[in-house]
Amino acid sequence: METDSLTYKTFKNISYNIVGYIWPMFFSLFITPIVIFKLGIKNYGIYLFINALMGLMSLLDLGFGTAVAKHMSFYWGKKDYSAIQALIRSANTLSLLIGALGAILLIAIGFFGPQILPAQFANYQAYSILFIIAGGLFFITTLFNTYTVALAVLQRFDISNKIGIISTTVSSLSVLIVVLSGGSLTSMLLTQLLFIILFNIITMRQVKKMLPQAGLKFGWDTTEIKNCYKFGLVVFINSIAGTALSSLDRLIIPFYVGPSNLTYYSVPGSVTSRIPGVASTLSVTMFPTTSQLDGGNNRAQIETLYVRSFRLITIAAAALTITSIAFAYKILLYWLSADFANHSTQILIILAFTNFFLALFGPLSSFLLGLNKVKFLTAMSVSMGILNAILLLILLPRYGITGAAWAYLLSLLPVIYIFYYTEKKYLTLSSRGHYYTKKILGTILVSALVWIIDVYLLSPIIVNVATLLLIGGSSVLIYIVLYKLFGFFDTTDWVDFERFFTVLSKKVRLQKI
Repeated sequence: METDSLTYKTFKNISYNIVGYIWPMFFSLFITPIVIFKLGIKNYGIYLFINALMGLMSLLDLGFGTAVAKHMSFYWGKKDYSAIQALIRSANTLSLLIGALGAILLIAIGFFGPQILPAQFANYQAYSILFIIAGGLFFITTLFNTYTVALAVLQRFDISNKIGIISTTVSSLSVLIVVLSGGSLTSMLLTQLLFIILFNIITMRQVKKMLPQAGLKFGWDTTEIKNCYKFGLVVFINSIAGTALSSLDRLIIPFYVGPSNLTYYSVPGSVTSRIPGVASTLSVTMFPTTSQLDGGNNRAQIETLYVRSFRLITIAAAALTITSIAFAYKILLYWLSADFANHSTQILIILAFTNFFLALFGPLSSFLLGLNKVKFLTAMSVSMGILNAILLLILLPRYGITGAAWAYLLSLLPVIYIFYYTEKKYLTLSSRGHYYTKKILGTILVSALVWIIDVYLLSPIIVNVATLLLIGGSSVLIYIVLYKLFGFFDTTDWVDFERFFTVLSKKVRLQKI
């Protein structure tokens, strides 16, 4: 495989993202239980709620961040450095304003929220200081967002992941020290704020080395801003729908069943979110590659990219999903406690299915964005967001967090139609009925066999976190091996797996060095 080929570059970027993804996952595995039990389930629920609010504030950019990535990529391809400079300075100005607005809103929520909420929330006034720190976190993250985008545009995933690994290591260990020494939520968030400032400055300096025009300077180019918002406003509507789909449950659960139940709901969700997380790392180049091929009117290559990408993503997502379901109880028991296992096992199982659909929907969204089919994508995202809101209002009050989990899963069923419409309207694929029949039956067969092996043969061997990790990884490999033995792998897919793991192993060795 040529080192300057598109395939090699794609695998190289994916491998760096896998390394950058796995490292913080292992830190989270060992540190999260300690933080939860040291802070307390209620306080950790409040921490999750604050993070959900910060995620909500990210909508204030009205899609501008995504548009900056799109236009900066275009200018970088043209080597139009003056346009890049104008874009970055304008983006910095808007980021400054958006960050300040979000910080003000978070602080206002902290001080005035308890006064307008029901009486049982009056004692939450003591947590107002947390919202001030959260405002600072949001401001810094937003202010430097352009430089995070720039690393992706420059295809320097090696640098972004190295910074991410170091940042995760240092900040996570610092948070661990804080909570072990009896520190509060306040000291934990202050520690995070300190390191976010530090590593965002490092990111900016790295970008400036490669792109001297990328200093922290401000300006206002009306044309650039208008062009960005022409694309960004449609993306913004899609982002609102995506937020309603992914975050609405975490925002309203505390009001119905309290912050402790938010912890019981969100923690298993964080486990199963690794399923779409892996899919995202595998499809990291889907958006720019599809856009590039569409610009060159390379329809055959677009269809090949679509078919091969989703074959591989489905296999990886299914392997992780069935492993999560089979070991759901033991994951929560040995990672956290019997209390979590008793409260949240059913939640984890439901959310595993949910995140399987998300693992398919995320890359599909990137593919449709690359084809500039934003209106269709937005219409479907809005539909799913509305469906999720309706189901939450019906099921959450009656069935608690189990109802919230079912609402999330049921709201994602339209993903099936999105695949059907995409292939019928935008692609010229044939024999898809036969393809999906074989794919679904093969996935069900292999998943059933792996579930039997996991539950009756491997699960009894799991007695602690170490054996959980070992057996869990083995389950994923067993799925892939069985899929291969039954002949469900396409020949080119297996070659891609071999190429990918060759490139990945090289990157892992380099990280060790």
